[in-house]
Amino acid sequence: MRQSDFLTHAWALSVKECRQIARDKSALLLGIVLPVVLIVLFGYGLTFDVKNVRLGIVSPRENAAASLISTSFAANDVFDVRFFASRKPAMDALERFEIEALLVFEQKAAATAAQLLVDGIDAPRATMVANAVNGEVAAALAAQGVESSGIEVVPRVWFNESVQSRWYLVPGLFVVVLTITGCMMTSLVIAREWERGTMEAMIATPISPFAFLISKTLPYFVLGMLGWGLCLCAAGFLYGVPIRGSLTVIFASSALYLLMGLGLGLVISSVTRSQFLASQITVLVSFLPAVLLSGFIFDLRTAPGWAETFAYMLPPAYFLEVLKIGFLTGGMQTIVMRDLLVLALFAAAAFVVAYRHCRKRLRS
Repeated sequence: MRQSDFLTHAWALSVKECRQIARDKSALLLGIVLPVVLIVLFGYGLTFDVKNVRLGIVSPRENAAASLISTSFAANDVFDVRFFASRKPAMDALERFEIEALLVFEQKAAATAAQLLVDGIDAPRATMVANAVNGEVAAALAAQGVESSGIEVVPRVWFNESVQSRWYLVPGLFVVVLTITGCMMTSLVIAREWERGTMEAMIATPISPFAFLISKTLPYFVLGMLGWGLCLCAAGFLYGVPIRGSLTVIFASSALYLLMGLGLGLVISSVTRSQFLASQITVLVSFLPAVLLSGFIFDLRTAPGWAETFAYMLPPAYFLEVLKIGFLTGGMQTIVMRDLLVLALFAAAAFVVAYRHCRKRLRS
């Protein structure tokens, strides 16, 4: 086939696919509206910062140290403090779930002792609450020059000075958003052709498999990158996430990951020939790994060895790693180049498999 014929066929099919997207509003919803909705909902609703801690305090009034710490808790917006005169009503409130933590001060000889009781039904929340209470006690004592030892520890946090979990979560949202939009959009296109009976008409035309593949990829790639651009604006203007690395690195990694998702979606669509089945498989093979095995919610360093190894056999972990570098740290050129190479290999492999399954012929 001559190059001019190839370009003509690819352009004609791409225009046809763009018209199909314009008629099918679900593609616009998946490509543009859904990314914005997800990054707004997840960005505001999902956080690892401890807030609204319902804390009960039993503190003797004549104890100066206990009064100082209690005042510090009352002035902190993180804690919703409730004071009790004695231990028994405080324990009753803890058992009725009116409070989720109880700090009891007791005078023992010349020293002040404190006991912390935390509702442990939600174990991660209980750990965060305990750390927050202990940190506030230490801060209150340090503010008055009270030292527990001769060593003074001065913490300094790099890359996320205000320790906002949203700065950590927003790059992970890019992984989830591009996974859903990339795989879901193309996982339906070929199956839709089979269900509507238009695939046979395409097979009767003199188009090449490569031109067919490009026409099913290019419009959705542009649509997916439009959604990515809106997410990037939301990250910068809504959440104030800095870009300390390179915007080029963020764009290149996102484009490679989106291409990988589009190729995977084409493979699923061509194999299943059913839009319903394709959508179900897409959730299993793309969305779940992106959430569970990318490090977005669960730190892979705390996972079992086999789970961490399996996670790094999939592209989401590499994509999230390079996004964190691009947004928060910059530098680390060796890691960036390695991750970009891995994403490029995954994208190429997905399109090689998609090309084999998207050949212009009816399968038996």
